[in-house]
Amino acid sequence: MKLLGRDIKLAIFDLDGTLIDSTSLWSKIDREFFLKRGMDIPPHYNEEIAHVGLDKAAFITKTKYFPDEKEEDIIQEWKDMSLKAYKEDIPLKDNGYELLKLLKDNNVKLAIATANSKELYEPCLKRLGVWEFFDFAIDVNSTKEGKNSSEIYDTASSKFGLSSENVVIFEDLYEAIMTSYKAKYLTIAIYDEHSTRKVDEIESNSHLFIHNFNEVIKLIK
Repeated sequence: MKLLGRDIKLAIFDLDGTLIDSTSLWSKIDREFFLKRGMDIPPHYNEEIAHVGLDKAAFITKTKYFPDEKEEDIIQEWKDMSLKAYKEDIPLKDNGYELLKLLKDNNVKLAIATANSKELYEPCLKRLGVWEFFDFAIDVNSTKEGKNSSEIYDTASSKFGLSSENVVIFEDLYEAIMTSYKAKYLTIAIYDEHSTRKVDEIESNSHLFIHNFNEVIKLIK
């Protein structure tokens, strides 16, 4: 399938803030988590943890802010606070289903590359009727690096024997967008009102910056 002049054989989707509308939930969880401990959210906390996964986020949170707590307890608290929303409430971004189906209809493989945990995103995507679209899923809890490294994208691409030239990546976070773009992947940045910042830098370091998946659907059709 041709997209922006490239022959695309694999599309890799970030989850939170990209494919599903969930970043407001995590902002609420962060506020409640620190408030329970008598603190405001520290400056730049979201930037520290957004792309590293729950395991590494818990390590950072414990090490920098709550050394007397256990990482596994922090992770479980986060999961307990979010599981109901993932199972019952969180929606797809607008036109997400239509884009996934169109890609599959054009014989493009689909993969998830996320900083979330499988026990949260799998039931969510099954409820939304899109889990079966995906050929592969990976999260940063199973990689050495967060999305400040291209490891997670490279791993997904190598699963299908592909180079960056034949892969498109959809992301909302600045750090992940920069990583994808520098690694020569076709990079499509999607705006999310709760997570997107440094808009000028994102526009300069992505191949396309969109507010709705319908903009990509029109390009494919």
